[in-house]
Amino acid sequence: MKSKILIWFVPVALILLFLFVGVLPRVRNRQELHASVQKEQNLVVQVNTTTATRSDSISSLTLPGQIQPLRETQLYARTQGYLKKRLVDIGSPVKRGQLLASLDAPELDQDIIRAQTDLRLAKTNLERVESVTLPGAVSKQDIDNRQALYDMNQANLRRIEVLKSLQEIRAPFNGIVTARTTEQGALITAGNSTPLFTVSQLDTLRVYTDVPQSYYKYIQLGQAVEVRVPELSGKTFKGKVVRTSEALRSQSRTLLTEVLIPNPGRELVSGLYGQVNFQLKQSLPPVVIPANALWMTSTGPQVMVVKADNTLHVQPVEIARDFGSTVEIGTGLQGGENLVINPSDNLREGQRVVSKIASVPANSTK
Repeated sequence: MKSKILIWFVPVALILLFLFVGVLPRVRNRQELHASVQKEQNLVVQVNTTTATRSDSISSLTLPGQIQPLRETQLYARTQGYLKKRLVDIGSPVKRGQLLASLDAPELDQDIIRAQTDLRLAKTNLERVESVTLPGAVSKQDIDNRQALYDMNQANLRRIEVLKSLQEIRAPFNGIVTARTTEQGALITAGNSTPLFTVSQLDTLRVYTDVPQSYYKYIQLGQAVEVRVPELSGKTFKGKVVRTSEALRSQSRTLLTEVLIPNPGRELVSGLYGQVNFQLKQSLPPVVIPANALWMTSTGPQVMVVKADNTLHVQPVEIARDFGSTVEIGTGLQGGENLVINPSDNLREGQRVVSKIASVPANSTK
């Protein structure tokens, strides 16, 4: 009898020992962990907050620009010859139609003499057959042939005279000679890839700049613009928008914009780098928040919004422009939201918090 009791007692004791040593501590730990989680969830955290605000209706947009002449033309020779005279050099002011250089081509002079001789002979032959009064002595075809020969020689003389006139290189407009690539006595070939002169009009300059896609709709023809050059500190040049490409570049998604700047004193020179400042009037100004209100995650930038019931909401945002201490938000905020400053990973969606308006809502590094 005792042996049977012992046989049943040992398994029951082992089972009870397993429950006491293995199961009960785990149940107790799980209950404690659950209680800790519940306590943490019910814990009200105090956070510093700031308000998302919209910027002024008129904002400033500064973009790099390349300053170029209003007009710039490279002058090439249209006929062959030696450079006989060069009347201007780099930096010389020129007027429209002014003679800049002339070529010498002796063979062209001989061609003119020959063409004049052929024309006189053709004219004499034509007059001779036209002077015949005897009916049927000269055929109509003979008269037409001599008339055609005369017209052909006349056209040839005019062509050579035009080539002769092309030996004179003249300025196409008022401007400055900004480049000269030949010397007196040099052989000039028609169609040469090297220009003789470059003439630029500098009393008015044009500036080309690329406006990003997010601002292209604010650019208007006639809009006033200010241009600054880093080397001319404190100097501002007034200009206006005269034209745009009316289409965005497919590679950069920017709008090519041209600005004209009066330059009567020629204080500005072509080729300078400038900063073009646009004053943009926006019907719906963008939302601006402190940079330290952003929460950068693997899914992109986000902010933590404290809702009216004092719970947190994680809101994804899109950054339009980064100004360093502040950030302009493209999408995600409407303005007026209460945002957590320096959000941490300990905060989560739906958590209850107590918000405290920060005395300095800017970047905490200041």
